[in-house]
Amino acid sequence: MNMALIALASASNSVCPPLSLAYLAALLEQRRHIVRIYDLALEPDVPLAEALQPLRSFLPTVVIVAGEYEADLEVALHALQEVHDGQVLGMLMSRNGLDAWQVSVEGLTWFDQQYGQFKQEPLPASCNQLPLPARHLLSLERYALRAAGGELQTSVAIAGLNAVGAFVLRIPTQIVAELRSLSHEFGVRHYLLTDVPVTIDLAWLDAFLHYLLQAQLRISWEAHASFAHLERALLARMARAGCECLIFDLDAPELFESLAARQQFRQIVASARDAQIFVRANLKLEPPYESLTRLIDVAASFGLDGVSFDVSPAVARSVGADAQELRQLAHQLYAQGRDRQRWVDRFGPALGNLIWRLRGLHVSNQQD
Repeated sequence: MNMALIALASASNSVCPPLSLAYLAALLEQRRHIVRIYDLALEPDVPLAEALQPLRSFLPTVVIVAGEYEADLEVALHALQEVHDGQVLGMLMSRNGLDAWQVSVEGLTWFDQQYGQFKQEPLPASCNQLPLPARHLLSLERYALRAAGGELQTSVAIAGLNAVGAFVLRIPTQIVAELRSLSHEFGVRHYLLTDVPVTIDLAWLDAFLHYLLQAQLRISWEAHASFAHLERALLARMARAGCECLIFDLDAPELFESLAARQQFRQIVASARDAQIFVRANLKLEPPYESLTRLIDVAASFGLDGVSFDVSPAVARSVGADAQELRQLAHQLYAQGRDRQRWVDRFGPALGNLIWRLRGLHVSNQQD
């Protein structure tokens, strides 16, 4: 049976492959179905009606549409009526693979209700019972994921969610086997371990690093982490296991109101640099925006390799601002702060700040 899985465009600027659909596709292929994945996020500017035209030539018996928002699903289901008159299932899905088990079970359960159960096989009981995702159905090179050095990167899920929404970490040996398969079959050497901090369970992280080092895959990976659970020896071991970049999701009030937390974070950033690990941060900006300048000024002093600012559109509207404009302002202030910090690091606080201010006046006078 021909089956089309459609991933709707994402609101995120950094679009990951739709791993949850790829897991479902792998299960459907095990049932001998012919499956194609259409990821509309790869061409977000193409009108929906045009993006659905390839279905006319594939002629799927079943179409499954997945997206992040109910409103987008409703629009897509309506548009599908013009190109497909068969069975259609719409369901919510995230792109990070956390809901792969839920998406797979929902898709297979619905299919079995429509067409009968396949050989009475039990459904997967958790993310650890899923097969490897069907990445051969995805154009991995078309996604804008890039490693710290600019190399092609692809995402790998290290966890799922259980029935009550709690994290379930995947078995380390399964993840290492997936990384080995990806590097051999697709030639990918750089990976993004999606969204769940690897420090959420230090015993699990210890096992994961052990099997990675044992496998000697010669790959590099980027992961989220909590700086409060890191120390120099662990960072050095992570680097030996291929960690090339760490992402910290910073809680602005907690971090910037605590001198001890700031000092600890600076030490972790310095230790990561000593281990040749890049450091990036996601900083959520929240009211009061009067403190924005000071907050970003402090962030610029940490010596991060990159920072992104998250501003909720709803929160921005509540103070009469535009989220995109606030993000742009934050990046401008951060660039200024980093420039000043370079002078401070070189000449000390007093002379460095003076040189930075004089340099700014000189540039301003030249522009006038």
